[in-house]
Amino acid sequence: MPRGEFKYDILQLFDTISENESSTGNMYVKEVNLISYNEGNPVYDIRNWTLMKNGERRMGKGITLNLEEMKALKNILNEMEDLEEEE
Repeated sequence: MPRGEFKYDILQLFDTISENESSTGNMYVKEVNLISYNEGNPVYDIRNWTLMKNGERRMGKGITLNLEEMKALKNILNEMEDLEEEE
């Protein structure tokens, strides 16, 4: 791979957290995926994506977690009391 080239491969889509359609027809989604960046070890990825009308995916801001970090996050969420929706 040439220096400076950025590559990612979505190995598994676990689920979509949220999605919204814009007035232009693009979809904005927040997904939980397993991704390999630059052919490296897979990481868990929680990220915003823009799904363009032409089929192109554009990566937005997000966070990557290794397996130990994902397990810690899962434990934290499981231990939290029920979350109440703001009104």
